[in-house]
Amino acid sequence: MEKFYLTTTLPYVNAEPHMGHTLEFIQADIIVRYMRKKLGNENVFFNVGADENGSKIYNKAIEINKTPQDFVDIYSNKLKEFCSYFNISYDNFYRTSNESHIKVVQEFWKRSLNNGDIYKKKYEGLYCVGCESFKIEKDLVNGKCPDHDKEPIFYSEENYFFKLSKYREKLLKYIDNNKSFIIPSAKELELKNFVKDMDDISISRLKINLPWGVDVLNDPSQVVYVWFDALSNYIGAIGFPDDLNYEYADNMYQICGPDNLRFQGGIWQGMLMSAGFKNSKSIVVHGMILGPDGVKMSKTLGNVVSPFEQLDKYGYEAIRFYIASSFGFMDSPYKEDDLVNIYNSLLADNFGNLLNRVIHLSNAKEVNINDFDNVEDNFKIKVDEVFIDAGVHFENFRIMEAVKLINELATFGNVYIQENKPWEKDKAKEDVQKVLNNLSYLLYSVSDLYEAIIPESAKKAKEALKNREKIILFKKII
Repeated sequence: MEKFYLTTTLPYVNAEPHMGHTLEFIQADIIVRYMRKKLGNENVFFNVGADENGSKIYNKAIEINKTPQDFVDIYSNKLKEFCSYFNISYDNFYRTSNESHIKVVQEFWKRSLNNGDIYKKKYEGLYCVGCESFKIEKDLVNGKCPDHDKEPIFYSEENYFFKLSKYREKLLKYIDNNKSFIIPSAKELELKNFVKDMDDISISRLKINLPWGVDVLNDPSQVVYVWFDALSNYIGAIGFPDDLNYEYADNMYQICGPDNLRFQGGIWQGMLMSAGFKNSKSIVVHGMILGPDGVKMSKTLGNVVSPFEQLDKYGYEAIRFYIASSFGFMDSPYKEDDLVNIYNSLLADNFGNLLNRVIHLSNAKEVNINDFDNVEDNFKIKVDEVFIDAGVHFENFRIMEAVKLINELATFGNVYIQENKPWEKDKAKEDVQKVLNNLSYLLYSVSDLYEAIIPESAKKAKEALKNREKIILFKKII
């Protein structure tokens, strides 16, 4: 049986979850829920978690007079609560401060070391604390990191290095031979340009400068650099090193933001090659969620949208549905007016209204519905074609396109009921039953597809249809 393993990136827990996390976690959860329905729960694994090591964590903890462990405990719990609020159905919540993670990192290090891919040398360069990475001049804008708007510091010490450059050509060949490796394909050139320039990377820091992290194997004077440390979680989550699930390891899919592509698609892939693992099947790069003004969210600009405030205002399913229907691979602004309009038109007016009309009419006309063996052939073919096409979109991480098809199917149902008018008094009971039974099949199919996006409401829709009980699932947002 086919296996499917999807992992998000691990947010750096030095602050509360933000809208970018909401986008990534919800998109990942939607795909996982669909794949569970297709493959079975036992064949799907979903990993999320918290990146808890590194200088940013250590410095922030000291700043507020807490131990690093206490600090990450607080914010990792906040991330877990966040997942609960938005109904993120993860199978594993990985924490890089857990004792078990030390063994994962050190064993991964050992494999790369034994393969001749780790060496020690002195390094000098410009280092961005915010990114936890070294920068070269061409990465900077007006001498500053473009992501953090701060000048990098000059950093000099003797560290361990990973021979990332050794895997440059091999990775370029893998990208060329696997056209679904980078989704969307528009991001492929960006990754290839990074890979072509890939150089060896520093993967440790002196412990005296950074006492919070995983000790380098056989050299406790050094701590493993946060990216080499954190990235290994993806293989640790599925049992490495003691009980690795190789079927999941061979079918690893990852989702990340555009600012993470070089790490997920470049550095991590080189690490996998070094340690003897297969490369990821696909790296899915979602767009950035922008402020309502179309500009990157920033406290300075005052355009930050809080996921928790939106949750209190609209509920988790409205936000899930808005993200599913409006956010794909392109950067897009988060607008409350759009959320309200989309929720009201697509769910309340289109799907919800049709559901209630069919249930009401089937009871009023005393006809049978939910007899899916007797759906008219042409009608069933139409519904099944859309169902299959929407499924293909889900499997290819095109959630927006899937939602568009599902909504079109609901629209087709509303047009169909208007054209066939099963409420007319002189309509033969046999014809009324045929129309409403056809529509019950359509509504069940729409509910089944929506279950990955709005799981609670979709299940209620199925139950209402089965029990022929009218229900107001989607109260209009005013």
